[in-house]
Amino acid sequence: MDELYQLFPYDGYKVKHLRIKETKCVVVLERLDSKPALCHVCGTPLSSIRDRVTEELEDLRMIEKRVFLKFARYKCRCPTCRKKRLEAVNFISAESPSLTKRYAFMLAQLCEIAPVSKAAKLMGHNKMTMWRADFERMQRLFKTYKIPEGITHLSVDEVYARANHGEDETRSDRFFTVITDLKSRKPIWVSDSRSRHALDEFFRKIGPVACAKLQVVATDQHDEYSRSIKDHCPNAMQVFDRFHLVRVFENAVNEARKRLYKMLPQSEVSRLAKSKYKYIFLKADARRTDKEKSHMERVMKDNDAFIRLELIKEKMLTFFDEQTEETANKVFMELRDLIWESGVPELKRWWNNLAGQWKTLANYFKFKVTTAISEGFNNVIKSLKRQCFGFRNMDYFRLKILQRCGFLNSTYMTDDGKWTAAGMALIGLTE
Repeated sequence: MDELYQLFPYDGYKVKHLRIKETKCVVVLERLDSKPALCHVCGTPLSSIRDRVTEELEDLRMIEKRVFLKFARYKCRCPTCRKKRLEAVNFISAESPSLTKRYAFMLAQLCEIAPVSKAAKLMGHNKMTMWRADFERMQRLFKTYKIPEGITHLSVDEVYARANHGEDETRSDRFFTVITDLKSRKPIWVSDSRSRHALDEFFRKIGPVACAKLQVVATDQHDEYSRSIKDHCPNAMQVFDRFHLVRVFENAVNEARKRLYKMLPQSEVSRLAKSKYKYIFLKADARRTDKEKSHMERVMKDNDAFIRLELIKEKMLTFFDEQTEETANKVFMELRDLIWESGVPELKRWWNNLAGQWKTLANYFKFKVTTAISEGFNNVIKSLKRQCFGFRNMDYFRLKILQRCGFLNSTYMTDDGKWTAAGMALIGLTE
């Protein structure tokens, strides 16, 4: 039986005997006299032992058989609680009273890499029981979760979370705000909605001292984020993400293409400017295939409006390659001249809007940071949502994002909520 203790090393109990059946294995544990009887609620030593109950817990599987532990558990009167309480047993899972800690931890690790429904089917458990255990574990870990200290570079982006919202909610409430540390390259916080309050919540969470240490915050052109950064982070530079800016520019170019298409008489050029070819118009000339280049040559032949649109687009694609604010400003002014010469109203509105925010736009050329890592995590989050066929519980969804993409998992946190060596090493990058 000493060898069996190595397989079932539970304090206060020893293996009495083992029964191997066709589909399962039952391990009977005998309580040692040296084990103290403590209240499982308050930890007070129990007195006047009145009863015993037989418990059965599922443990880690062995040789493809499900393993169950059977043992006696005292039920005594607690002088502090003034009620009959069961004695504490340190190997019972906090999430489920029918599982051992190590088996529950293994199930949790499985839920970190697979949908709960698939994990439940594989292990032969009820789907809702598995979901509840996963949710309760993440909630327990989140209580001890702390945002890493010393963060200086952040990326802020929104991700679409749900289709419907309540009567008193706005469209912004359909989104989550995901905040990523650019140095550790991990999401560190998820807030409801994409309103200013979402970012305010994060800044209040880390406190004014940590806010003062922030140097760079990369965002899109969302005004709500800009106001929150300005109020909470006196030393931080806001940087507009280049990919969002290019996307807004491409939308303006596409609107111009649609307007020019409607103005064209029905001809071969009109057919080649249809919406199904819009990505050819937006693509850099150096990246076009020979067939696409031939397509554009036919469109621009004897058509000055499309020639000007192509020149503006190519000039804009070189804008973010500039190394200094001065040279970037020169290209920006050249863009203005080309746009005003072409007279395209969609691009005029785009340029005027960006010119009013030049100071923030110029910060890109000082720090060269983007929200690309956030966009990558957005794809992971969307994939997670598709795997699970959506989420009804938004609290669970937020925690699942931190579990799948961030620190709230067994790689970076132990089961009692402390940082692992891998977690400490990653956090050290931000110190």
